[in-house]
Amino acid sequence: MVRKIIFIRFTYWYGAILDLLVFLDMFISILFEFSVTMTNVSTDISYKYQTGTGAFLMLGWTILLIWADRNPIERKGVLLMTAIPVVVGIMVINILYTYFWFISVITMILFIIAYLLARSVDIS
Repeated sequence: MVRKIIFIRFTYWYGAILDLLVFLDMFISILFEFSVTMTNVSTDISYKYQTGTGAFLMLGWTILLIWADRNPIERKGVLLMTAIPVVVGIMVINILYTYFWFISVITMILFIIAYLLARSVDIS
């Protein structure tokens, strides 16, 4: 059971760290028109608005994952919500527009495995 919880907590922190890195890349790209992951950063106001909005959603999800890690089994639903709508959506965008699609695939697999492990842990 301890190994399962360690894997589940690792998954929360893996996601939180990735989200924080994406937040920083997005936020820096709108401030300084530079990005680690994108070659053509637009100076267009609509790009900056959309990217800025997305950046703070990533920051919010970072905080959510850290919060869920405090009670990893009781908050296992966060794992599933992260795997299916969030990571699958990001994976589609990454497949279409970047070379980093494999990170999304690994992340989705980790979150699904962690969710299944969390379901199997008896906390009573």
